[in-house]
Amino acid sequence: MHHIDPYILPFLTPEESCQLLQKKIFQQEGCPPELQDVSLAIAKRCKGLPLVVVLVAGIIKRKKTEASWWDVVEKSLLSSHGESEGYSLSVVQLSYDNLPDHLRPCLLYMGMFLEDTKIPVSKLISLWIAEGFVQNIESGRVMEEAAEGYLMDLIHSNVVMVSKRKYNGKVKYCQVHDVVLHFCLERSREEKFMLLVKGHYSHQFQPSEWKESRVSFNYSNELSKFASLRSKTRKTFNQHLRSLIMTNGGLFHISYTWDPFRQCSKLRLVKVLDLSSHKVECLSSATLQPLIHLKYLALHTSKFDFHPESHLPNLETLIVNCYANTMLLPGTFWKMEKLRHVDMHLPEFDKQGIFEESSKLENLRILRAVVIEIDRVYVLLGKCPNVQELRIRFKGDRKSREPFCPTLESLTKLQSVFISFMGSPIPSELHLPSNFKKLVLDGIHVEKAIYFTVGLPNLECLHLRDFTHSKEWYLPIDITLHKLKFLKLSYLRISRWNVSEESFPLLETLVINGCSELEDIPLSFANILTLKQIKLMYSGNESLEASVERIKEEITENEGCDRLNVILIKVS
Repeated sequence: MHHIDPYILPFLTPEESCQLLQKKIFQQEGCPPELQDVSLAIAKRCKGLPLVVVLVAGIIKRKKTEASWWDVVEKSLLSSHGESEGYSLSVVQLSYDNLPDHLRPCLLYMGMFLEDTKIPVSKLISLWIAEGFVQNIESGRVMEEAAEGYLMDLIHSNVVMVSKRKYNGKVKYCQVHDVVLHFCLERSREEKFMLLVKGHYSHQFQPSEWKESRVSFNYSNELSKFASLRSKTRKTFNQHLRSLIMTNGGLFHISYTWDPFRQCSKLRLVKVLDLSSHKVECLSSATLQPLIHLKYLALHTSKFDFHPESHLPNLETLIVNCYANTMLLPGTFWKMEKLRHVDMHLPEFDKQGIFEESSKLENLRILRAVVIEIDRVYVLLGKCPNVQELRIRFKGDRKSREPFCPTLESLTKLQSVFISFMGSPIPSELHLPSNFKKLVLDGIHVEKAIYFTVGLPNLECLHLRDFTHSKEWYLPIDITLHKLKFLKLSYLRISRWNVSEESFPLLETLVINGCSELEDIPLSFANILTLKQIKLMYSGNESLEASVERIKEEITENEGCDRLNVILIKVS
């Protein structure tokens, strides 16, 4: 038997390269006969390097039916030289040269992130918008949609990879190949576009010599060196810096002696400031008041004081990781009329400010994790009329017998909502827009929660979380979620579950998380023809695991195929 060293993978043969090239370009269509010869010729020019094959496919794909375009690409490859990585870099350059002008800065910006980083798409889009990369928006189209289109164009060009998708197929995380990242860093250095400062480059830390308008620091000690420089040395650096991002390999750096925000407040022209990997003990928004051009702010602190007399007039994205203390949002929060994306940890609104301030956040698209008194919900909704994603926790007396019927129907653009009733009475009714697609309900009995979904004909994703004890969950046969694709149950304290396959006719994914008392998953799930995956996160319940295996066996026996992917993750 022939063995292959897993660390020395063989190059592709010309035939294998050709097959990969055609698959990436034509997908399931198949390569036309008249392009067979030129596709093989180009495949041979890829020197057996899979990355080169994929990049070349991305170049050709835009004009895949034009034979003349294939010839142009082949001639371009003839002029590329070098071996392995050097040749790969030259092909990345070719891919870059063939990108439309508006996509080039978007690709180079990937160099702001560390190697192998899985970049959240929502964060990347907010950064692109803050940087001004998203231009010439079509009438009726919001910037986030246009930016998502930019990302998809880069993915289709094979210079950006998909790391993880959402339930609906949209991209959740993305990343770039190491060779593409290397190209982005080199090209950015040449064009003075941005600079990545890593720990082992500390001897190169000379801000007075830098001309880049964007800097990404890896490790907080590099940024602290900046704080120790004389003010005269920093002056030039301050004048041209527009974006500052700190990364720390996924680890938070906690500082008790040095506050980077006091230093960064002198960067008067900065538009992007992300110091979320550097935790400070206490921070006031007043410290950042001089940053009037700031559009993107992300921070991590134990206590955040939102000063009532200060606000950042041009801020579009506000991300505050603050878990130790409750934040209070004053009335001036509503004056930040350019806000598009707000992500905090359960801040509360000033009781008077929410009524007194007349401004609305017309541009706000994402509002995550806010706490609102149940009698002030209508005020909050009126101030965020165009929100598309909402995460909210209702607050009120859980023992109250007053009728509680929250209504979100006025939010006609709402697509995704997370509602927690952990600190409020249980509603008798819940009115939601009929067009939205994703719903997460927390702290409400599962049998009641399911009835709130009846009037949602377009619901595609449902996540139910509840810690209330209940022996059995019987889903009435007259309840059908016609378009539901994704169902997740978390921490339900049920032992038995009775459901018909007719309740979820289009279900694709079922996730069971922490339902420790659940004995089995009904065998009826084997009759759902669209079911592709069951994911089980459990503490070792053998009967629950066995029920999943029975469903898989039933499908294989009845259909003669193995279409169900089973993922078992044991947690302590």
